[in-house]
Amino acid sequence: MQQRVKSILFRFFLIILLFPFLQMCLGMFSGLGLYGDFTFSPDVPFSWAKWWDGSYQQGKASYLNDQGGFRADLVRINNQVDYWLFDLLHCNSVVMGKNGCLFQPDYINAYYGRDYVGYDKARATFGKIKAIQDTLARLGKTLIVVHSPCKAYYYPSLFPDELAGKQVAPSNFETYVRLADSMKVNQVNFNTWFTDMRKSTTELLYPYQGIHWSVYGADLAADSLSRYIEQIRHIQMPHMEWNSLKHTEKAEDTDDDVYKALNLINPIIKETFTYPAVEFKEDATKTRPKVIYIGDSFIVNWIHNNYLQFSNTDWELWFYFHKVINQNNRDQPDNWIPMDNYDWLNKVKNSDVIVLMYTSHNLHEIGNGFIEKTYDYFYPAK
Repeated sequence: MQQRVKSILFRFFLIILLFPFLQMCLGMFSGLGLYGDFTFSPDVPFSWAKWWDGSYQQGKASYLNDQGGFRADLVRINNQVDYWLFDLLHCNSVVMGKNGCLFQPDYINAYYGRDYVGYDKARATFGKIKAIQDTLARLGKTLIVVHSPCKAYYYPSLFPDELAGKQVAPSNFETYVRLADSMKVNQVNFNTWFTDMRKSTTELLYPYQGIHWSVYGADLAADSLSRYIEQIRHIQMPHMEWNSLKHTEKAEDTDDDVYKALNLINPIIKETFTYPAVEFKEDATKTRPKVIYIGDSFIVNWIHNNYLQFSNTDWELWFYFHKVINQNNRDQPDNWIPMDNYDWLNKVKNSDVIVLMYTSHNLHEIGNGFIEKTYDYFYPAK
């Protein structure tokens, strides 16, 4: 009897050991996969030279490790156990705040002014922005600075203890807002607006599990920006029609993007998300301007919800002034157009509105070179 039990256990464990190999070869089951930016080891072609120097064995072992069956599921199990037992998160850019609120340290550092560029540099930058704005206005174009909301400003009481502290310098956000006001630079301050709305709204504007504004918040801001453009350009633009609101604990789009990067099995916290049923109606009597958006990933939400396609007759996102995203390549990152050798200046001349849109932790490099290059073009050094 004892021998039979041993035989059964041996076969059981043998099957378990063979299962990943069978999954790798046959793909019997489909898993969730892993979120994040991963570089997988390539397969290594055999050669006697690589065999004798050991590089073939090392390369092949790395490849098989990355391609092993159920690897993603095993990684998730390992991550979940580490979180349950040790509160350990396997993502270098994410920290756990109070009440299960997830943060990225850069946002908190920007809140405390740890990335402050200094008043002189900030004033020089906005002096150039003002000069560009005035020049474009004479050409019939509008430049707008938009401050996306920042999670650190929205949930300052939930910082993890190890990153909470005292203000070490004025924040770039607060300095830029004051300078823009004093210089009469066109600006839309969604950061302060969202923070103020938190006291009164019952809808989720900023998820604990996401680093971007919620889908609901992005829709709200999109409509607000359209109305600002209408006011400053004296036009009437089409607007989204909100027919109903869906409330659910199942996150969509980017509402749990930071949680996904942790590659866990169970959610850290339950939230009630709000999703508007938005309708876009064509109206030939409305004006749809040509708009260039320059900034960070907060603008990507507006691509996902079709706001850019609906409100603009032509649009481009110059992602960190590094890659060009448009209607044709929006879902094809490999086909995003590099700004190098791109005739961006001609595109500016043929646009109606240029939007510089950044969240606070990216303000230390606002424009990513666009401001300096455009200023130098309009005001060449003598």
